[in-house]
Amino acid sequence: MPILVAMVHKELRLDAASAPDGSKAIKKILSVAVNIAVGVAELRNQGFGSGHGQASTPSGLGVRHARLTVDAVVTWCELILDTLTDPSAPWRNNRPVAGATLTSPRTPPS
Repeated sequence: MPILVAMVHKELRLDAASAPDGSKAIKKILSVAVNIAVGVAELRNQGFGSGHGQASTPSGLGVRHARLTVDAVVTWCELILDTLTDPSAPWRNNRPVAGATLTSPRTPPS
């Protein structure tokens, strides 16, 4: 999942490296956006989601954690969808990222 998320951000020019110069805050926020998507996938893989057929629900997380997770992933999804539908988004105006294919893994940002 980290590789896929990093690829999506890079292709849509949402990675920190593609942020406009002088926008340290946006670069930080875009880096956090990557971590949100990866963190939600990790949480699900640890058995906190209903998709892995757990016999019992793991304990330790409350409603506030569920709300945090849902709100964070909704924010990430809205960023991706808004970027895809924005007619002036940078990914539309620039040439494709060199070597970009769905089958070539990339190293996710650290």
